Amino acid sequence: MPTTAEIYGYGILANAICCVCSICGAAVLPCAKRFSNAYHVFLSVFMGLAVGTLFTGAVVHLIPEALGVHGHSDHEHEHEDNSTEHGHDDHEAGIHVENYIWYTMVVLLGTYAFYLLEMIMTFLKKRKGLISEIPTTTEPGAATLGNLDSDSKRSKDLYSVNSNGKVDLGSEDLEKENGIAPLAYMIIIGDAIHNTTDGLVLGAAFSSDIADGIGLTIAIFCHELPQELGDFAVLITSGLSFWQAILANLFSSLTAFIGFFIGVQVASYATAVNWIYAVTAGNFLYISLVDMLPELMKLGTKSWKTFCYHNIGIITGAFILVVVAVFEEHIEV
Repeated sequence: MPTTAEIYGYGILANAICCVCSICGAAVLPCAKRFSNAYHVFLSVFMGLAVGTLFTGAVVHLIPEALGVHGHSDHEHEHEDNSTEHGHDDHEAGIHVENYIWYTMVVLLGTYAFYLLEMIMTFLKKRKGLISEIPTTTEPGAATLGNLDSDSKRSKDLYSVNSNGKVDLGSEDLEKENGIAPLAYMIIIGDAIHNTTDGLVLGAAFSSDIADGIGLTIAIFCHELPQELGDFAVLITSGLSFWQAILANLFSSLTAFIGFFIGVQVASYATAVNWIYAVTAGNFLYISLVDMLPELMKLGTKSWKTFCYHNIGIITGAFILVVVAVFEEHIEV
């Protein structure tokens, strides 16, 4: 079990790293006008990373923990009980991969195979002219991100900051009347609740095992970055100034620390931790498969390059979290 200093030290650092995403929009989005192609690649890869890490984190880390399939204490006792039988054989055998990891990897590969199959079939139908261009989603945040395609005219003249600190989007249909639209408040409140949940699971994870906390930090960071970029753009289009959008995003991100400290206190109750893992797993699955994957599929059908960027992110994200799951017993911090 981690010490109190390790729990709070690594946990606070992890939350701080994730909170940095809230101000990344200030640095990244204004550069979209000048470096639209590089921004398109960056965003496409990170959207794929978000899907890969969220889905893998839920399937490989959270669900087994919630069901009690993988418990660190049980694993340690098992090794202690069998130490007299194996002796040096365990060290000579190398890394031991638990059975549940193989099963969850089959789940990952099965889901990914059907994703590839559907994308290939869509490309073939488009090539034969059986289907027309798939429209992008009308969801505010996703639409803002989707229109940053490097082949789109709007990606080249997306942002320009005027003398009042406002960001003009160069599109009449996105311009708001004076005042802040209700959507901005919905984004801020929803993001605050979401970040509180992220902090809650990080508190529970770091209290159980540092490696679990590291794996979930990677998953949260990879989906927070593209989400915060989208939120930043939506807040600006909803009437907030450049600095107001930064402060609003930062405020909603800091609620993760509230969730973290609650999660650490609740972690002493094993049953409560299992429920936290279960709820967070459902949250991760919903965001990755319902919110983000359909958007990836719509954008990916526009070009093979975008499709490849997405897959680089998906495979990389899944690979990182599987490696963390396999080697977590050997991670020493």
